[in-house]
Amino acid sequence: MKIYQLKACFLGAVLVACANYAFSDDGVITEDDLFAEIDFVSGVTHLKQDLKQVPAAVTIIDRRTIESSTAVDLVDLFRLVPGFQVYFHHANKPGVNYHAAGGEYSRRLEVKIDGRSVYEPLLSSVEWNTLGVDIEDIEYIEVVRGSNASADGSNAFLASINIVTRSPLVDMGTQVSVQYGTQGNQQGKISHATQFGQLASRAVIKVSKNDGFVGVNDSADTLLMRYQGLWTPTVTDTVNFQIGMGDTDTIINPTEVHGRHWKSNYQHLEWQRIANNWSDIEFGLYHNAMDFVDDHQSWSVADILNEAGFPLTGSRELLENEPNQNLKIVESTYAHNADRWNADLRANIYRRDDLRINLGMASRYDSFGTELFLSGSGKVSEVSNRLYANFEWTAIDNLTLNYGHVLEKRRDKEATNAFRVAANYQLSKQHMFRVASNRSYRQPALIEAHQNSIHTYNDIVMHVLVQADSDISKEKLISHEIGYLGSFFEKSLNLDVRLFDENLSNLIGERRGLYQDVPPYYGETQLTRNIIDNIEDIRIKGLEWQLQYRPSNKLLLNINFSHVDVEGVGRYGVDVETPWPYQEFEPRSLDRAVPENMFNALVGYKTNSGIQLSGSYHYKSGYESKVRRGFNVESYSRIDLKASKRWSLASNWIELSFTAQNVGSDYLEHKTFSNFENKFESKYVLGLKMGSN
Repeated sequence: MKIYQLKACFLGAVLVACANYAFSDDGVITEDDLFAEIDFVSGVTHLKQDLKQVPAAVTIIDRRTIESSTAVDLVDLFRLVPGFQVYFHHANKPGVNYHAAGGEYSRRLEVKIDGRSVYEPLLSSVEWNTLGVDIEDIEYIEVVRGSNASADGSNAFLASINIVTRSPLVDMGTQVSVQYGTQGNQQGKISHATQFGQLASRAVIKVSKNDGFVGVNDSADTLLMRYQGLWTPTVTDTVNFQIGMGDTDTIINPTEVHGRHWKSNYQHLEWQRIANNWSDIEFGLYHNAMDFVDDHQSWSVADILNEAGFPLTGSRELLENEPNQNLKIVESTYAHNADRWNADLRANIYRRDDLRINLGMASRYDSFGTELFLSGSGKVSEVSNRLYANFEWTAIDNLTLNYGHVLEKRRDKEATNAFRVAANYQLSKQHMFRVASNRSYRQPALIEAHQNSIHTYNDIVMHVLVQADSDISKEKLISHEIGYLGSFFEKSLNLDVRLFDENLSNLIGERRGLYQDVPPYYGETQLTRNIIDNIEDIRIKGLEWQLQYRPSNKLLLNINFSHVDVEGVGRYGVDVETPWPYQEFEPRSLDRAVPENMFNALVGYKTNSGIQLSGSYHYKSGYESKVRRGFNVESYSRIDLKASKRWSLASNWIELSFTAQNVGSDYLEHKTFSNFENKFESKYVLGLKMGSN
């Protein structure tokens, strides 16, 4: 499908949706709806459900928890979610993962901002530093722990995250904030929210920079701009639209000092009509664009001839006879770009008291062009369509049954059917038990299915970096869980427990393979390349729980724990450390690829004088790095502290904060192929915010 055809389809869907005024006008949206306590979730089935009705485990990180947290970066907040791993490959390359082994890319999480997916098809990842929102912009975060493919599609393979930003109706006026801290941390931000009639708006500009980890070349400079508008033309219609852009310079490989310059922009439109007391309809349309340029070390003919470590598959004499010894075979820069268009139309039907239904359809167009990843200038694209339905049936007063199903079809791929079934039994108003089962699939992302990164000379392959296997296939997950929700002391204490058994098969990763079955042309040159393929099978069983205690507006306690038992194997190809001919690796155990135990505790207390004091403790047990054979990442504990105080001056206010992260010893965050030690040292950040109403 051509891009202009897809745009025409999107426009047609907009016109059809906006023309649907056959519904009644009984529903009314008020500001009370925007400021009310969060007593329901919508990310699991797209239906508004009480936590005791949802078919999956859910963690809500609300505004009070965010303000009490010791987080400095957005990803720090996910330490508050049981089972979530948060780590840094280097200071400006964070990673977030759930259950499976942590890698450089968050491949199997669906991450959304106000319903807009920020998963990048070009890198098969979420680039957290380019999202355009920070901690101050967030109203709450809804995390579905477990596959959510029946609502969000195949990329919600292990879990899904929806970051809900603050409404423009909140905190009207101008706000200015600055931060200054160790490791070169500097940040400045200004936002302004106003209202003209039925339109509320907020505009944000933010600049930030840091020097990265001490002793490592991994700095970053970022400029972000965002605009959000909330328009209520009628009492039943709400239109939310957002635009944003970002510009970031960072280092992606500190060892070889490879830089990357990001440019991103997005546009997002969402329309909702509350038809009456038994139905509503929503339409969403968004576009994400990402362009970036990678800076590498360039290699000329002479450089290659003088470097014994550069793999050669062509004749050495061919290069020696090249008259232009300065001819570049490996360029110093490579440009890449990616686009995503997505349209989603869904309806929620509540006609019967005991049956609620969500029906939806979505269409997505992904494309990317690159000067390296596709063997020279090239472009690939993909159209995927999705039909989904979720049903909630209150069979009897204390028994709720949920069923969700999604049919997903991608061009040149067979259709997949994923489903989730769950039963929630309410023993009493304070105690609920849940049993649920999932079957989900994840198709290879564009880059995983098409990557072919090579360097050539006169049409002769000189070096193969990464290639996708031609027979790469979809990943599969079958999972079962038992859950418990309990409320005590008049809902001031809430406990969530999840027992799970997850079978993941055909997981996509990179193995090592030969690209020419001949001996090296000279020296110990390794004629191998990385191949993207289905190489891992993992079974994960475990227990996770979270406890939230809020006896008053002054005290908050948030504790979570996870324990996993992992059985898995990975097939990583040839052993390049052995002499020619290379030996095949034995299937490698992944039993220690995931931290066995993780624990996090957050305590927040506000004194009578208005000082907010917070402390958090985080523990992660040791594990074996998946990318470094036999390399163990040691267990670690860290303590973070924070204090803040706000003063009001007539119609203005000022807030001062101080955060100390990892006040103890340094620890190793993660381990990659790079040889540097990405140690997390103590970090201190002083913050100042000012605002007017």
